[in-house]
Amino acid sequence: MSIPDTKNKKLTFAEIAKLAQGERYTLYKTSVVTPFAKVKSARETVVTNLHTAMKVAAQLKRDYTRLLNEREIPADCSESKFFEDYCGGDLPARVKQLATFSNALGLETDQPMIPEAIADAHSINTLEKAAPIIAHERKHHAIEWKTTEITLAVIAALTTPGEATKKLAEIRKRQNPKADEAEAEITPNAVLFLLLRNRILEAGDNDEGYKTFVAASEIAEAWQKNTLIPAARYAQWLGRREQEITLSTVPVENAAPKTDAIPAEQAA
Repeated sequence: MSIPDTKNKKLTFAEIAKLAQGERYTLYKTSVVTPFAKVKSARETVVTNLHTAMKVAAQLKRDYTRLLNEREIPADCSESKFFEDYCGGDLPARVKQLATFSNALGLETDQPMIPEAIADAHSINTLEKAAPIIAHERKHHAIEWKTTEITLAVIAALTTPGEATKKLAEIRKRQNPKADEAEAEITPNAVLFLLLRNRILEAGDNDEGYKTFVAASEIAEAWQKNTLIPAARYAQWLGRREQEITLSTVPVENAAPKTDAIPAEQAA
């Protein structure tokens, strides 16, 4: 018998049992080996490109502020709408956090808080550990955040010899002693895994479903449970996520009424 079409159908055990042994080998290859190979390749591509993704997203965040101040885009255009309508797609949360971190440290300026080359030398994992620490300082210390003890410790961790990731973990604990306890409270369990998996499976094949998929994927990645993502859909939609990282602007035609300028600091 021929192998049933599995694109829009879940096969039953009975249907699989009726297949010839060689057909099951073929079904395994098309349903497991090929899709998961694409997932691994796509994930490696995303991680490899994250430094560049961080920088182009950071630049576009600054572009958004400039265009808004110059009234080149509508006054009611939010940053998220700007990325979706002008840049080609939503800004993934992971890239947004890194871009905000980059702008906060002024990596593109002549006097950055850390040199761009040093940021490039660090792994994405290290930068992602530094980003929430800086975000916390900015939130709680207003304009003084650049000179707080915690901020200076982060800069030292990133610019002096030693294991930066370990230093940042210690700084984070010093900044928020209850952080570990809070994380322990949301440690994923079997029930949360089931809820996440069901949420992903319920996502429709449309833009809203894709947004659900992206959010659920980021949670699964954080939990190191990427196997929760249906292989075929993950391979298909991860390509779209890659395209969103390679952001490109399009000509802006709409003008907007005059608005008060947004400080450059808020671009971060």
